[in-house]
Amino acid sequence: MESSKIKAVLIVVVAIFAALYLGISAATAQMETVLWVLGGVGFAVCLLLGRKIWLLLPFLGALGLTLRLPGLPSSLLLAQVLVIAFSILLLLTRKLPFQLKWTELEFWCAGLAALVAQAYLRNPVGVNIFGGATVGGKAYFIFALTFVAAALLAGLKVSPSELRTALRLSILGGILNFFVAALGRFVPSVAYWTGAQYASAEVDYTTFGQEVDSGQATRESSLVTLAQNLSLWVSSFKSPLRACFHPLWAPLVLLSLAAATLSGFRNSVAMVGLTYFVGLCYRGGGIQVMASALVGVVGLALLALINLTSPLPPNTQRALSFLPGTWEERYVGDAKGSSEWRFEIWREVLFTDRWISNKWLGDGLGFSARELQYQMSGQDTGVGVSGFDAHRESILASGDYHSGPVSSVRVVGYVGLVFFVLAQIRLAIIAHRQIVSCRKTEWFPIALFFGIPLLWAPIFFVLIFGDFKMAAASFLMSCGMLRLLQNNLPTPRIVW
Repeated sequence: MESSKIKAVLIVVVAIFAALYLGISAATAQMETVLWVLGGVGFAVCLLLGRKIWLLLPFLGALGLTLRLPGLPSSLLLAQVLVIAFSILLLLTRKLPFQLKWTELEFWCAGLAALVAQAYLRNPVGVNIFGGATVGGKAYFIFALTFVAAALLAGLKVSPSELRTALRLSILGGILNFFVAALGRFVPSVAYWTGAQYASAEVDYTTFGQEVDSGQATRESSLVTLAQNLSLWVSSFKSPLRACFHPLWAPLVLLSLAAATLSGFRNSVAMVGLTYFVGLCYRGGGIQVMASALVGVVGLALLALINLTSPLPPNTQRALSFLPGTWEERYVGDAKGSSEWRFEIWREVLFTDRWISNKWLGDGLGFSARELQYQMSGQDTGVGVSGFDAHRESILASGDYHSGPVSSVRVVGYVGLVFFVLAQIRLAIIAHRQIVSCRKTEWFPIALFFGIPLLWAPIFFVLIFGDFKMAAASFLMSCGMLRLLQNNLPTPRIVW
């Protein structure tokens, strides 16, 4: 009680001095004042959270913004920095219940870190977390922060009620992500400072330098996140098939499907489909899976018939182009051209020695001076050393291959690729065990919410879309979250 009073007094004193300072500087340095206010609010929130500071990770991770600050940090990166810093202080004062145990998940995380470390030792790069002349150090710094944050989650002792709060905050973060992205369309400054409209899971480079057709299919990356969130929320709390006949859940199912198709991304449709499939397997069983497959076939046939008389939006046709239907040839061709562009990139990377020096152990997360030069000249239209245009060579140099296996070979080599895929498979199996142990308990939605994405992640990473840096960070944080559930949910553990 005394510590809470001291904390309250400190906050009040700091608030008074901050108010005086901000009142003086507001008229002369408005942007600086805004940053100070945000920083002060963030610091106060961290103090008030205390031992619950870890809740910033699921909330700001789901928020998923890229802030226009030095180094362009993501909201998750800021959460990791804050959580690690305050947790260290709490550990030093022995006010944070923490006990890290060695299990299989810790083994996979340590192995992944060792693979990245050996790549760094063989190809050392400068460490400049705010960018600058040195190249590659920032990626290692982010990986290290993610590793520490995951280890912190893996050893925390929290109450089950805090896990419920983490679920609610994750949903709240996803909702705020959509509203910030929507607001960014009407207020450009919001989009600029939050990066709400700048992150994209896929970019079509096949038409680079050509005149843009106003009727062609485009990409809406914010809808990808919305579709993924909605499908996960529905599958965590309700059988997707039964949700289709519920007055409150059915609109969410329809909205998730509409967002996935209107995004223009084929992988968004695959992501939503896999999420609903896994949800059906746990909440409905084999009969509902078969019934849902029949409903899906009928729905696709209806869309194809509607498209004959009243053409669907270009984005929708492109997103569905990998499925049989009556889609216009130009949208099907656009999708095929994008795929062929990827295949050419993969062949160039894997079957030549121009872009990966050591394919067995990888070249690490950094870039050579030559690769940096290619990236910087990405807007040129000349022909590069590989025979591609210079813009495509900048993509080759940056490692943005849109392939989990190929990007893994670049960073940690074939050895690391095999290890990482096995690690993801084992993580999916352990997540499955956690979900099964929570069946018929009040913790079932929590286990599904944090476990469903882990079950289809290996398939998605290998066959559909992936990037090693993003997948490795997601893997580490997922391991930490799964260990948090294992350590703190009052459910029996299944070992087989």
